[in-house]
Amino acid sequence: MNYLKQLVFYPGRRINQKLQVILLAVCGLLLALCIPALSVEQPPEAQQLTQQGKTFYEAGQLDKAIETWQAAAKAYEEQGDRASSTANLLNTATAQQGLGLYDDSCGSVLQAFEIDNTNCLELLNSIRPLEQQLQGVNDAVEDRETTFLASLQPIIGQEPSTNQATGLLRLGDYLRHNDYPQVAGEIVRLSLETARQTNNVSQETAALLSLGNTYRQIAQQQQNRFPPQTIALDIISNRNADVDAALESYQDAIRFYQQAANQSNSALSTVKAELNNLSLLLDTGEFWQSAISSLSNNLDEVGISDTSFREQIRTGAIKLQIEINQRLQPQIITLTQQAQSQVEQLPLNRGGIFAKINLAQSLIRQNRLDNDTAQLLATAISDAKKINNITAEAEANGYLGSLYEKNQQYNEAQQLTEQALELAPTIQYPEIAYRWHAQLGSILTQQGDRSSALSAYQASFNTIKALRNDLATTPVEPIFRRYITLLLQEDSTPEQLAQARNVLESLQISELDNFFRDPCSDVADEPVIIDDVDQKAAVIYPIILSNSLEAILTVPGQPIQRYSTTITPQEVDNKISQLRRLTLTNPGFAEAFRGARGNSQEEQIIKKSEQDALQEDLLPLAQEIYNWLIQPAEATLEANNVETLVFVLDGPLRSIPMALLHDGEQYLIEKDYNVALTSGLQLTNPQPLQQQDIRVLAAGTTSDFPEYDFPPIPQVETELNEIKAVFADSDILLDEAFTKESLQQKLAATDYPVVHLATHGQFGSTSEQTFILSGSPTEGERLINVKQLDQLLRTRNFRRSPIELLVLSACNTAEGDNQAILGLAGVAVRAGAQSTIATLWGANDDATAELMGYFYRNLSENVDISKAKALRQAQLDLLQIENSPYSHPYYWAPFVLVGNWL
Repeated sequence: MNYLKQLVFYPGRRINQKLQVILLAVCGLLLALCIPALSVEQPPEAQQLTQQGKTFYEAGQLDKAIETWQAAAKAYEEQGDRASSTANLLNTATAQQGLGLYDDSCGSVLQAFEIDNTNCLELLNSIRPLEQQLQGVNDAVEDRETTFLASLQPIIGQEPSTNQATGLLRLGDYLRHNDYPQVAGEIVRLSLETARQTNNVSQETAALLSLGNTYRQIAQQQQNRFPPQTIALDIISNRNADVDAALESYQDAIRFYQQAANQSNSALSTVKAELNNLSLLLDTGEFWQSAISSLSNNLDEVGISDTSFREQIRTGAIKLQIEINQRLQPQIITLTQQAQSQVEQLPLNRGGIFAKINLAQSLIRQNRLDNDTAQLLATAISDAKKINNITAEAEANGYLGSLYEKNQQYNEAQQLTEQALELAPTIQYPEIAYRWHAQLGSILTQQGDRSSALSAYQASFNTIKALRNDLATTPVEPIFRRYITLLLQEDSTPEQLAQARNVLESLQISELDNFFRDPCSDVADEPVIIDDVDQKAAVIYPIILSNSLEAILTVPGQPIQRYSTTITPQEVDNKISQLRRLTLTNPGFAEAFRGARGNSQEEQIIKKSEQDALQEDLLPLAQEIYNWLIQPAEATLEANNVETLVFVLDGPLRSIPMALLHDGEQYLIEKDYNVALTSGLQLTNPQPLQQQDIRVLAAGTTSDFPEYDFPPIPQVETELNEIKAVFADSDILLDEAFTKESLQQKLAATDYPVVHLATHGQFGSTSEQTFILSGSPTEGERLINVKQLDQLLRTRNFRRSPIELLVLSACNTAEGDNQAILGLAGVAVRAGAQSTIATLWGANDDATAELMGYFYRNLSENVDISKAKALRQAQLDLLQIENSPYSHPYYWAPFVLVGNWL
């Protein structure tokens, strides 16, 4: 039984990039369902506008279709024909979703059903707890359920009709786009039920297709909870490399696609369902190939050292890959053959043309780079010309250009790509043009025309920046990396180096946007340079390219510099993985040293053992990475009296603390450099901490959380009490007193410059993997994911001053997760906090309490000290104090400062 319907008892009963073209084509099917039936009573002008809107839509002129249908809706409204007005507003919502304007589409749906007691933002806020309940994360949300359902009563409470089914479908697609697929699925199920009650087979097919897309997203969310190699390891080691377990999460999506194809009364609908299913199978195969390969190549990184177990995992990986291929390939071949035989018989309309384009994309993904694929795209071009659909013609030309590029026929590829851009110029079709500009840049690079290639990539880069709000869920990283590679050459000009730095900053921002699935981080309008921020700081931008590790150095008042190390990404990854593994493994020196207190001879033995371990394994790796990033810049840094090194890190470099780097004699922080990380100066608000009025909200938990494999952290109480001793006006929330509600209440009532959260948590490469745990006695209320934390911290946005420093002192980043620092950085950036201090691994409880005491005393005793310097001095206290049990980097190195370092 439908979950929402159980609660209602009513009487009478922006897009993943790989799916974008497919879903646009689906909209073409849905459109016909909302055209009001013509009758003599209808005003001719309204009839004409409705039909004209459909004509614009079929021609790919969605902006004109929107304008025309809005006019038709108004005309029908003035004539008192509410049903026809509603139908045209729903057509408008369909076209708006086709352009990626999902917020506008939601507004059109609410307008269509005269829902004026809420808006789309309020709607999303009301369903967040319901989404969590459907995910099994939260239990106590009855009030929010009532609010959400009451707001939708004008839609779900009416008699079944085509308008109702379409409105629910559009609303479900809107919720799915905003990452609420669980609730979206329940809403679309209502649409499916309405279609069946009204015997509307076409609408039923559309709802089944939407459910397939929705459960596909649910499976992706579940998959994103852990790094791919971790998922592969679980299937191989815990489930005996069972292929059914590996493919289980996508079965619901496949089932809905198959139902849509089997029950459709339209050849076009059948092909669309088969193509969606085909792309899902291709995605699944690619994911498992990547996950298994990543696991096989990184057994050290996931902590597998036992020889027999390593061999068992390797054998299981081979078995699993073979069985996945044996399971998927026959289905892929069958679906491909079915689509090929059917696609030529499709009607000459927008949906039929995009079906040909989508099939060609799937063929290209299967490395079918032959004449059949080229002919399919050529036919799509010819068909698009016949109905004057410029968008479809441009897309088909672009993909045909891609096909020729893959076949190394660069002249033809260039001609076709330029034709796509001529048909869809940037000013009119930016959401299409950025891809073809980048493709043109790639083709020109292959032809050796670097100057023209740079211009093409620049055009793509500029368009992506302008489209930031619409591309938050689209991975543009490959385009940025190719552009940076082209900019960073031996003969690069200072202007090209400066542009490479700007693109690197934009790459960081796009990764943050993609992490949160929306562009909510405030970004400076123009590039920010270090000269305008801190005259005693230098910024180092490393980036890992296909054959080298490049670094850009910016020092105030000096020309921008580039230095390079020839090394492959895999070699970089291996070195960093080894260093991280050696560093974060608890060496036990602190415990041994405490046991030897008072016995100087035993203390010396322990110290020597520690130094031997460092010299043999850890420090040589730390020095090698130092030589990549710091050694080439040493002379410039010393000559300009640089005091702070700010790193904008890339890939696996994010998973190790820069303070750990070693020059052969000293760690980096021993060389009088403060160290900070940032996701870019465009995201940094360079204001020093107002230390005369520091008040800390300190919250934490001492408990263990066995369900997350987190041990107790008893020294948290000491840590919070130390903060209270240093800043007496601070407030403490400990254990059960620390809940989401108490945190929100405190933040709403008082301005705290510093918020300190000493609790277990994890930073992962997606928002689903990033969370902290409160001390709530209710199990379902303990987990606070990154988006909830964002909302809690934003409570104070309505108050007078921002959070200047957010401290997360007991969290750790996901093992082997190079993107995890994005969660760490993103929490602060999105919530308006200027800086974050957090740990890259679960640091020792006693060492954390001691370091945090040093840190806050440093802030209290020196009003001119920067946050970066206060942290560095606290780390040096653990490292250098005589007979310190915490001198191994395991204890002091994981603490990093992200954001504003002043």
